[in-house]
Formats: sequence, structure tokens, C-alpha cells
Amino acid sequence: MTRTLLLAGVGERIGTGVARRFDAAGWQVALVSRSGPDGLANDLDSAVSIRADITDEDEVDRAVAETRKALGSVDCLVCNASGGAGNPIDSADAATLERLWRVRTLGTFHLVQACLDDLRDGGTVLVSGTTYASEPAPEQVEWASAAPATRGLARTLDAAVEGVQVTYVEIATAVRPPDSDFPGAVGSDDLADRYLELAEASGAVPTRVRLDTQ
Repeated sequence: MTRTLLLAGVGERIGTGVARRFDAAGWQVALVSRSGPDGLANDLDSAVSIRADITDEDEVDRAVAETRKALGSVDCLVCNASGGAGNPIDSADAATLERLWRVRTLGTFHLVQACLDDLRDGGTVLVSGTTYASEPAPEQVEWASAAPATRGLARTLDAAVEGVQVTYVEIATAVRPPDSDFPGAVGSDDLADRYLELAEASGAVPTRVRLDTQ
């Protein structure tokens, strides 16, 4: 049976890598982004590109409804949207902090709620994250505030929703594109392979997975 991935946040490294890897494995892919439509959908065998702001509940509901209409129910949700980085405390600002919280934490909340009926029977939610969820990041105050909130939400959702596996994927290093050999980073293809492995796991997987240099 063909399975469907809803990918929110189609960045050129993590998002693109995940979309291509799932597509190669026979999954259908819904690409949800604030900028949409995404030309990447034309390169995939079975994909749709949907414009939506995940901080807006109505837009998320519409994006999920469009996914279901085009591809069927959602089997895996990947929350990969980002809102930029942060700043040291002297230049940090409330607007950046609020934006990061809304994209990372509120957006994840909206997406999971909207997909919940589809996911309850063995579905998977993968939340892209960073070590800022568990370690201080004085150079990025706003981001370091949103990261642990998002990780906490992921852990709570995993415990709260029976039948749904929710995993916070803590990416502990930079991500390099497929055509790069930049040292001290994890390849986007290797990362995408791990996402697929988690989505297709037949047994329970941890609520937190750390991906480091390979």
C-alpha cells in the first residue's frame, strides 16, 4: 500500500533530502511551505506542493485537507519548518523570539492536531530539532528558547497520543548537501535515510534521536 508523507518546511538541505528519499522509497509526498508552490514536486514521482503558513490553524487545516484529497491519508508527518536563527542577548528581540516559537512550537502543534485522525493507527511524527533543545546557546537566545519548547511538546505528544510515534530528531551538527564533502557535518542524504528508517520502523523508536557527524 502506498504511504503518504506530509513534509512541512522544504529547505534545500533537510527538507529536499527527506522528500527525495521518501519518494525514492515509493512514498507519496505533500510539500507544505509558506512560499510554495515548490518546483521540487515536479521532480518527484507522486507529489503535490501546497502553500500554507503553519502558524495559522485554518491554513494548516486546508493544507491537510488538500493533501488528503490529492494523496490520501497522512502516514508520516515531518515538522521541519524553521523561522531563522537568533541573536546574543544584547541584540535579541521579542519579535524574533515570538516568530521562532510560533513556527517551531505552535506550528508543530497545529500540524499534529490536523493530522491526528490519520496518524492514530500507527503513524509517525518526526520533528527536526537541534542540540539547543538540551544545551545552552548564548549566541542564539531566541532560538534556544524555542528549541526546548518544541522538544517538550514532541515528548508530551508521544506520551499523550496512543498509536502515534513522535520523535524529536536532534541534529547535533551542520548538514551538508549531497555534493559536498565538508568535514564536521552530516550529509543530507544520510540524514534523510535516518528519517525514512524511523518512519518505516515496525517497532517502537525513541522519543529523541540524536544525529551527529558521519
